[in-house]
Amino acid sequence: MTTAGARATWSRRLLTGAAALAVVCAFAATTALVAERNLATAASALLLALVAGGAAGASTVAVADARSPGMTRWTAVGVAFGAVLAALVLGGVGILLRLVVPELAAETVVGVVALVAVLREAGVLRFPVPANPLRIPPDIPDDDEWGEARTGFALATVMRGGVAARLVSGLPYLLGVAVLLAVPFGMAFVVAAGYAAGMIAGTAARPTGRALVPAAGVRLLLALVCAVAVGVSTTVSLGAS
Repeated sequence: MTTAGARATWSRRLLTGAAALAVVCAFAATTALVAERNLATAASALLLALVAGGAAGASTVAVADARSPGMTRWTAVGVAFGAVLAALVLGGVGILLRLVVPELAAETVVGVVALVAVLREAGVLRFPVPANPLRIPPDIPDDDEWGEARTGFALATVMRGGVAARLVSGLPYLLGVAVLLAVPFGMAFVVAAGYAAGMIAGTAARPTGRALVPAAGVRLLLALVCAVAVGVSTTVSLGAS
């Protein structure tokens, strides 16, 4: 398969996943906003947290180069562990931050970050995002289970290597800010589960090739889905607290 053909295939697969997430997001957001504060609202908020994580996870692995690792069982374990650890650390720090940060200020910061993330994915704003300086090993033997797990952990914690910083998704940073300032501690692990699932599914579906950058509209759709899901779920959660 040529690079152009692989890129088109990758864009179609991402678009299918993004469209499915958008449908679920629209349903859950509508339910969360119109339902009374009951079990339906709580379930919708949890579903939105899953959708937000899934969109960010898929966007994180959207940009690939020839050295990007594939998804194996142990890589998936590393991704899941990295996502849960991030939720534990950010959620724990968030508990302390929310003791001193007013609710209105938290909502404002999350909203601004969401807007910036969407504009960046749309190409309106162009700036690199920070990334851990550790690098993903380019070649890992098939029998190196520990190496595969470390690679998955590196993927989940944005320790990207070999991808231009300007192309790395900013959605994980939106999730991090939301978990710090607005997402309840328990729901942080729901976000982490969605993030890990989106990353694992996205990596598994990605064709091999070099410089596989999907169509810009696909990343924008993922960003919009993530931002709406984060906004509605955090608004509902803060309103119920």
